[in-house]
Amino acid sequence: MPPTVIRMPAGAGGRGGHLNEQRSRGFRLGCCRVCTCLNIDFVISKNGILKCFELILGWFCQTMLVQFGMDSAKDIGEAFWGFLTTCSAFLLTTTILLLCYTISDRTFHLVRQSIFEVVYNGLACIMYFSASSYLGFAVNVFLYPKFLLFKTTGGIHSAYPAMTAVYYMGGIVGLVYGVDTFVAYRHLKGFS
Repeated sequence: MPPTVIRMPAGAGGRGGHLNEQRSRGFRLGCCRVCTCLNIDFVISKNGILKCFELILGWFCQTMLVQFGMDSAKDIGEAFWGFLTTCSAFLLTTTILLLCYTISDRTFHLVRQSIFEVVYNGLACIMYFSASSYLGFAVNVFLYPKFLLFKTTGGIHSAYPAMTAVYYMGGIVGLVYGVDTFVAYRHLKGFS
């Protein structure tokens, strides 16, 4: 097996490429800098914005599932639990990645040039699309008739609109992960 070479981009360790140089990190507050341990440049980069979208949209889906779907979980069945598992798994890993990337610029460059990000984001894309389509089917088959029944009798059945929003948002999260897969693949191949 040939030896593995890990490339560090010129700007990964500091402005001039030297690992001991301190970048202008953190926030400027008056005449001093605070929170210098944070890599704010990552958060405002294309990759950071994608990770933040994945985190926010995944959190939204999980919150809506727990808030409005628990009472209807027995009606929806395995589709609910599958989507909740997908949300939980990828939300946790994305949170850890975002935290590590925000704290360490080197971590981002080392992990991003490995195949981990491509496989992780691709799997998240597929799982979100799969879970969203299954949840969409279950919601329309099992919850929509209840929603129509409650609507005609004057009652409120809040699970149907909320679960509809969840599977739509799940499709959007899958799309964002798909874009991140493409960006990670281009980075892996050295295009960006």
